[in-house]
Amino acid sequence: MERIITNAFAPHIRAYMSRFARSCVLAGFFIAVPAAASFAQSGGQPGAFMGYGAGARALGMGGAFFAVADDASASYWNPAALTLLERKEFSAMQATLFEDTTLNFLTYAHPTTSRGTWALSMTQLQSTGFEKIGITVNPATQEIINVQTLGEFDSVERALAFSWGRDVSESLAFGLMAKNISRTLDDSADSFNAVDVSMLNKVSPLYRFAIGVQNVFSMSSGDTDDELPLTIKAGQSLRLFKGSLIFGLDLTKPQNADMNWRFGGEYWTMYWAGLRFGVMGSPEIQEADFGLGIRYRSLGFDVAQGVHALGTTTRFSITMKMGQSNKAKHTREVRQIVNQALQYFKAGYFTRAQEKLRAALDADPGNPEVRRMVDRLQTAISFVPSSTGGDEVPTLTRRGVIAYVDGKDLRNSVNILRHAFNKEPRNDRLLSLLNMVEKEAGVTELTRKPEGPEIFTYIDQRTYDARQAIYEGKYDLAMKRAQDILELEPNNETALEIMGSAFFLMDQKDKAKVIWEKVLEINPNNRIVRQFMSQL
Repeated sequence: MERIITNAFAPHIRAYMSRFARSCVLAGFFIAVPAAASFAQSGGQPGAFMGYGAGARALGMGGAFFAVADDASASYWNPAALTLLERKEFSAMQATLFEDTTLNFLTYAHPTTSRGTWALSMTQLQSTGFEKIGITVNPATQEIINVQTLGEFDSVERALAFSWGRDVSESLAFGLMAKNISRTLDDSADSFNAVDVSMLNKVSPLYRFAIGVQNVFSMSSGDTDDELPLTIKAGQSLRLFKGSLIFGLDLTKPQNADMNWRFGGEYWTMYWAGLRFGVMGSPEIQEADFGLGIRYRSLGFDVAQGVHALGTTTRFSITMKMGQSNKAKHTREVRQIVNQALQYFKAGYFTRAQEKLRAALDADPGNPEVRRMVDRLQTAISFVPSSTGGDEVPTLTRRGVIAYVDGKDLRNSVNILRHAFNKEPRNDRLLSLLNMVEKEAGVTELTRKPEGPEIFTYIDQRTYDARQAIYEGKYDLAMKRAQDILELEPNNETALEIMGSAFFLMDQKDKAKVIWEKVLEINPNNRIVRQFMSQL
């Protein structure tokens, strides 16, 4: 390319590209860049090369990768999707766009066990071999009197980015990208700093939806008055046949430019080999793509071919996965934190246990079991903030709260808390906690505060009710009251006597005999039961 700039006040000058001329050259690049015809409509906006795409796998799908991105190139496409990675990954892409123009992409993604996944990446568009000349102008006539070749210059656009993504719930992930975009043309340079944000909604194992805003914040420096365009992106993906068939659809709307769309798919015919296709439009189809992917153990190789009005373009990528699955490490770490919470439970420090469970939830926001435990513990703490010490009532209270927070057997929690309340029947906070757990467990008749003298306990109340039911001929109710006592005190002699009597009066003498024999095992000197046994 030849470049000439005149200056009526200088007899001999070196020809440097003005900002206007530079914009024209860059716009020309993207008119010629394969697969980027739609971006040409942006009028050569700064950072337009970042809309080309990264990774041969994604480009083989036509760039419809915003909601699909589940590899290291998510650092470019959608930082929220970095949460889908389980292992550390390195990926590199090289694409020759046209003569002396190349696009390169490098990225490294690093999942952590509790602080999300971060990634570093570099995207670079470079064109070389532009001729630089100097001219000599006659000041009087404004005529060029001499043209001198001064060598060559290059055009380089480069983006360095830090991306980070983290789950905020079981289905929702958030991500951001902080990037620096620099441009150099001979000895003219400028740069932009910008931030992108995105969200990924894992609606189901089959369907994902993503939305994001690029350059939501930006500022420029150097030899430019340009501004990065605000760009809105949305994408959908559908995964079928256990993920062997994937479809993606993306919509992108840059500021002051037309909306463009991308659609593509991927099909893994075998575990190690996949085929891809895609199209790009703005709004009419600008390019068709197809590609091939091969993976072997921790290595992946991808190639994509784009077909467009100016010919074809080939892109190559290599991906390497490293280390153990972060998902397994993450699960172990969360389990360790939960175990620490249980240790605080056992000591009765419920508030500290709650802090540990919240730490576990921060480490794994999408863990429904931990979230349920946090919610249950918060409810229990509102009634009983702590229950320390080795006495019987605090020990039973701790066991009851642990069973409630665990949530697997609420009836067991009810029985344990009833036993604690029986030992301390004037503890109003314990009664409130017990009634709350009884309601959640579906108990129809809630425990009430015992009436009468101070020594009249829950067990006394149930014993009285059971005997009264026997006198009134309500044998099923008598057995239920006796069972309430036995759930708290399995060897309660009086409750067993009443239950045996109820069976006897219901003419179920075999069952009565079994119950009364257990009474005699507990107390061989029980004369009343021996008298009953003699009647069988």
